[in-house]
Amino acid sequence: MDPVSQIALGAAVGHALAGRRLGGLAAAGGALGGLIPDLDVIWSGWGRDTIAYWELHRGVTHSLFFGPVVGPVLGWASATLHGRARAKSGKPTEGLFAAWTAVWVGALFTHPLLDTATIYGTQLLAPFSDLRFALPALPIIDPIYTLPLLVALGLAAFLGWRTGAAKRVTVAALVLTTLYAGAGLWANGRAEAIARADPGLVARAPEEVRVTTTFLTPWLRRVTTQEADARHVGFVSVFAPERPIRWTALPKDPRAEALAEAALATEQGRRYRRFATGALNPHVVESPDGEGEVLRIGDARYGFPNGTLGGMWGVQWPIRDGAIVEGAAERYMIPRGADLDDLGDLLSASFGGETELF
Repeated sequence: MDPVSQIALGAAVGHALAGRRLGGLAAAGGALGGLIPDLDVIWSGWGRDTIAYWELHRGVTHSLFFGPVVGPVLGWASATLHGRARAKSGKPTEGLFAAWTAVWVGALFTHPLLDTATIYGTQLLAPFSDLRFALPALPIIDPIYTLPLLVALGLAAFLGWRTGAAKRVTVAALVLTTLYAGAGLWANGRAEAIARADPGLVARAPEEVRVTTTFLTPWLRRVTTQEADARHVGFVSVFAPERPIRWTALPKDPRAEALAEAALATEQGRRYRRFATGALNPHVVESPDGEGEVLRIGDARYGFPNGTLGGMWGVQWPIRDGAIVEGAAERYMIPRGADLDDLGDLLSASFGGETELF
């Protein structure tokens, strides 16, 4: 999830666990704890190849073991500093280690759980396994998830961080957002059922059907299908199950498919296929520098009808003498911004409205 959501979750968890003892410091510490795991983006690509960034992000700092191991260390450090400050002013220092440890462990532990509710993939068992866990429950940015947590924290500050009423508010927000994530997972299953009943899909009898999240809302889902000669992309709102899906065909280019087969057989290609869970869209385009061509293999889990339908990002290989250049893979991202009309279409379509884009 996005940093704001993780900070809000960490703050709410920290306050719910130790707000009565630490007051607003519990929320502040939890907010920092919610941010720490994502600091892995700083070192995940240093001195490594282009695939390593994706592989290492959401790695060991997102493990289920990270919080229980690192949390007590941070709890001890925080309790020591806090205890010294309180002792100087003659205030009691009992229970600080337990309270601070609860804050750090709670925030560090819930961060990967929230990330697992998205389709990117989180290595919950690192460093013992690099298996990525992912649930299609929430988009990576969802203000409807984040807002209740922020409102609850604001109310807790207004009511007084140490009061029982403030704790009840943050606990209620955590319960509400957890139920919301569960509803998002239900929405994915519902969207898949709607898609599989769509006349267009039934007529094509696809080899594969994938349903994934979009952005900002869990109610609009991206559906990709794969047939022998093409891939199709459509969007489904769980609030409009009767509406036929507007499918867009992405014809398969035999040349791109053959080049992709060679690229995905390389060491970098195998790692990329694994990261993208096999959701790939190969195509050949002119090289960004205007010299020659490149094979682009888009991550088909993410994409919109504004020019990124086949994938917003992915990996590309230079083509020389009709073949890919092994070991020269690079990440790419298609620079497409969403204007207010696009966002309006997205939100309208998520609740069943007919729009130009979806």
